[in-house]
Amino acid sequence: MATVPYQSSADTAERLIAEAMRQGTSHLATGLDAPPGTYLRIGGRDLVNFGTCGYLSLEQEEEVRRGAVDATERFGVQFSISRGYVASGLNLELEELLREMYDDHPVLVYSSTSLCHISVLPALLGAGDLAVLDQQVHFSVQTAAQLGRQQGIELAMVRHNDLDALERRLRRAQGAGERIWYLIDGVYSMFGDVAPVEDLVRLMAAYPALHLYVDDAHGMSWYGRHGAGYVFEKLGRRLGERVVLVTTLAKGFGTIGGVAVLPTEEAFHQVQVNGGPLMYSHPLPPPMLGAAIASARIHLSARIETLQAELAERREHCNELLAAAGLPVVSDPRTPVYFIGLGEPGVSYSMVRRVLDEGFYVNQSSFPLVPLKKSGLRFTLTRHVGSDHIQGLVEALAHHLPQTLREAGRTMADAWSAFGPVLS
Repeated sequence: MATVPYQSSADTAERLIAEAMRQGTSHLATGLDAPPGTYLRIGGRDLVNFGTCGYLSLEQEEEVRRGAVDATERFGVQFSISRGYVASGLNLELEELLREMYDDHPVLVYSSTSLCHISVLPALLGAGDLAVLDQQVHFSVQTAAQLGRQQGIELAMVRHNDLDALERRLRRAQGAGERIWYLIDGVYSMFGDVAPVEDLVRLMAAYPALHLYVDDAHGMSWYGRHGAGYVFEKLGRRLGERVVLVTTLAKGFGTIGGVAVLPTEEAFHQVQVNGGPLMYSHPLPPPMLGAAIASARIHLSARIETLQAELAERREHCNELLAAAGLPVVSDPRTPVYFIGLGEPGVSYSMVRRVLDEGFYVNQSSFPLVPLKKSGLRFTLTRHVGSDHIQGLVEALAHHLPQTLREAGRTMADAWSAFGPVLS
């Protein structure tokens, strides 16, 4: 199997992050006098918000805010007891609503998605299993997978979306009784591309050893019936017995927390009993449970389709403008996560700095978030921004990119070639 090494050069990461901080493109902070929404107040300036992940803007919805306030008034701000002893009734109510969203698949809620991974992966994978990590799978999944080494789980990493390498390993495992778990994102958080779900379904049909562990945090809410997400919808809203889905309440859902959607009641019980953080970490506090319950009810109502359609209109408008501008967009046009491929980190610092100066908040992305020479400018769409904001951003990108590349001694062809066949 063509594996790639873990990108663990702390010195390189520290140097690049320090340079991003020096150039004012990283580790910024908002003020205390304005809530984040259409604008982020940074350094005394209101920048149009193209950097946060609340895709449906539910964090500012009246029902969600009221849900948090009502739960606080009824139950206070903390429920400090392990779920192994007592589960909050609000927690159980939220899980029942989420179970309805996911067509009666069993669900567990965590205080964060990272804790969810740390709980679920070691509970379900066992000695003799091989975990194959996509090179771009979220770092929280990579961190949780490392815990499996102590249980005799072998780890390998393949280049992004390299299903040929995965299949070579599957062929060798045929008849050996070895389970191979492929750890992926549904929508990748940096490049904004999507998992090849249809191809993976075909591989699962051909190779009974193949299991999928999917983090679809960035695919939730804006896509699918009840906002259940990109992967769940593409799988026909059934996980089967060999797919585990993890997602988040902290992005499109508008609140906070991690969610494990299990394929069977047996898997649910296995995680419920053996999933460490369920025993030793705090559950979601009442304010966040109240907000999440309110958001879940929106997801289960017809209103979610209206919200999804509003975001889809913005996305289509943005895609048209980007295509007309001829910018090196390497992200999937179906998602609200956009990535302008630039290549060298220095080019991305300069480009992001220029766009910030124009009044648009975007994300500078370089190693270790992406491979070293696949740096770029990342931005996201939410319902907070309108067509005029989107047009202004694309015009700023189109204006500044040629000059940024010239000053770095690069061309548009260099920017495209850094990403090869898309994201290979």
